[in-house]
Amino acid sequence: MKNSNNIWVFIETLNNQPKHVSLELLAKAMELAKESGMTAVPVFAPSESASPESIVSALSASISEEAPAAILFGFTSLGKEVSAGLTASLNLGIASDCSNIIYRSAEKDFLFIRPTFDGKLNATISLTTFPQIASFSAGTFPLENGVPDTEANKKVLTSSDDTASIRSKLIEIIEDSALADSNIEDASILVAGGRGVGSAEGFDSLRELARLLGGNIAASRAAVEEGWISKDYQVGATGKTVAPKVYFACGISGALPHVVGMKDSEIIIAINTNASEPIFDIAHYGIVGDLHKVIPELIKIIKER
Repeated sequence: MKNSNNIWVFIETLNNQPKHVSLELLAKAMELAKESGMTAVPVFAPSESASPESIVSALSASISEEAPAAILFGFTSLGKEVSAGLTASLNLGIASDCSNIIYRSAEKDFLFIRPTFDGKLNATISLTTFPQIASFSAGTFPLENGVPDTEANKKVLTSSDDTASIRSKLIEIIEDSALADSNIEDASILVAGGRGVGSAEGFDSLRELARLLGGNIAASRAAVEEGWISKDYQVGATGKTVAPKVYFACGISGALPHVVGMKDSEIIIAINTNASEPIFDIAHYGIVGDLHKVIPELIKIIKER
């Protein structure tokens, strides 16, 4: 079947509200649609409780009927599982955790850019299978022109009748506050700690500051490898990509693998005892000092105000 002029964006939801990464991708798809003459289509799962397997099955059936030109996914737990399952079941290629997408008018397809070698280089990926499938982390395409309309051209997938192929199903949702806290991609304020935090207990003051500011904590790979905090909070090339309004880098040197995961933050505030650390090269504001003295002072000032 000939490829249609549609760019599908898989919309993930939480409490029936689209996740931020999905909105970012839909806005980008709308830009690409104007450039290419295609149509951006927000695609919703049959239900919020649908299993990854059932979503893959429903997507496969819809693809065989409509043959979209491309499908964009968030580089999230669900997005990774569904996109991988889809490419495996339909024998398609995939460009994973990309940093950009470019439309080629001559070939009427897309090129995908993704960082390699800890962000030191960029690779350009061309997929020869259709639909072209790619995933992107939150913050890759910041919303600059408002939230896109998810109702325009909306498509809701139909549940598959092939229950024999579905090996899992959702029985019950049990709220896990710790899991919700680790969703750092959607946080507007992040207080991140590195090796300079010194211990697991050292993150207590960072948590308090984050709570007072209505944000969340994050960490560098060094802090995670020390066992001071879960990998769910790791920012960087081997962790998550974030783009909050404010990013506190506390005791973080600013090595490139970490910077590639947070460089798009609107405001970066660095706190470090060593003024020559590379984190100060990208910080908008810098505090040369001991974070164990600076953070408590910040907390004190916020509480007083």
